[in-house]
Amino acid sequence: MSTWSVYEFSRLYKSNITKYEGDHLKLEHSQFEALKQLLTCSEADHDKLFRYGFEKRQEVLVCQNYVGVICLPCGDQIEILPKTHRKSVNKESDESISWNRSNLIKMLKATRYLPGKVAEHASLDMTKMPLLDVFIQLFLQEVSLLIKRGVARQYETHESNEPFIKGRILVSQQIRHNLVNKHHHFIAFDELTTNRPENRLIKSALHWSLKRVTAKTQHLCRELLFHFEEVTSSKAIWQDLNAWQRGRHLSHYEAIRPWIEMIFKDQSPTSVNGSKSMLSILFPMERVFEDYVPICLKKQFQNDDLKTQTSSQYLISHTPSDSKKRTNDGKLFQLKPDLHIQAENKLIIGDTKWKVIDENFPESPRVHRRPVCLSQATLP
Repeated sequence: MSTWSVYEFSRLYKSNITKYEGDHLKLEHSQFEALKQLLTCSEADHDKLFRYGFEKRQEVLVCQNYVGVICLPCGDQIEILPKTHRKSVNKESDESISWNRSNLIKMLKATRYLPGKVAEHASLDMTKMPLLDVFIQLFLQEVSLLIKRGVARQYETHESNEPFIKGRILVSQQIRHNLVNKHHHFIAFDELTTNRPENRLIKSALHWSLKRVTAKTQHLCRELLFHFEEVTSSKAIWQDLNAWQRGRHLSHYEAIRPWIEMIFKDQSPTSVNGSKSMLSILFPMERVFEDYVPICLKKQFQNDDLKTQTSSQYLISHTPSDSKKRTNDGKLFQLKPDLHIQAENKLIIGDTKWKVIDENFPESPRVHRRPVCLSQATLP
């Protein structure tokens, strides 16, 4: 099992062997075809993950603005890191890759893209692991907290032919099975058990994780599986998810469910067959960054009013001569800036863009944009 690290907009080429080529990656035929299967999925906008095409008669998948990890059917993992600090991956040190992971985890923690409270306390040591291990470690910590609060139980009815009496005798089955055998009794009884849908899903997720993570994480998986010994693995993931109960007595299970859905999302009935053996935990990097910037700015503008995506202003105020034609009070082209900061007597309007600054060309139009002034116009 290998982990291959690439970046946003890295190219993945179809080849006879998997190896790095600069900051791009050549993938063996079966691995490349598995990724192509994601493009046909109806789930999670998979068509936005890659752009498929040809370069010099060679098939290529170009990564887009999604970061995270994709688990291939062969067991290998492709982790897509943010494009910041992008270098030739095969020449990059482990420290640099860890730095990239660290920044990604920091942003995901702050923006609550990772479910559960333990994600807020993800340690920096985790960034030395592959991304999948980081996510699974956070899931395992949630399971560990759940176990400390108590694994939920429920009464389950059992019917069996036993040499003792327990519960109630089922008369019709007793006559059918024990007319001659007088020493047995066909009985039905209720038993308090942990074998319920929520626990079956947790056990299935632990087994799934056990096969795909490193030795350290596997050890923690095995420790947690010990607490679910009498629980059977889920044979119908989405049926058990639909049977998941909510309530005050199961409040400590709420943090687990998003992880279960994340792990098994590609096994939904609407997923194509090729994707059901793959897991993709991916996040839209532009959206993550747009959500992260206001969180950081709120620390700088603690005493000021900071709003995001406000839509109270319009570019044009139009007053038609015929009052019957007036719509929306004559206001046109609603403005929706990313940042709206009211600082003392100043109004700051900001826009967030996920771009990499080119230090060699600081005047690049992608980085340095000319100010654009908008004034409110009144049309006759």
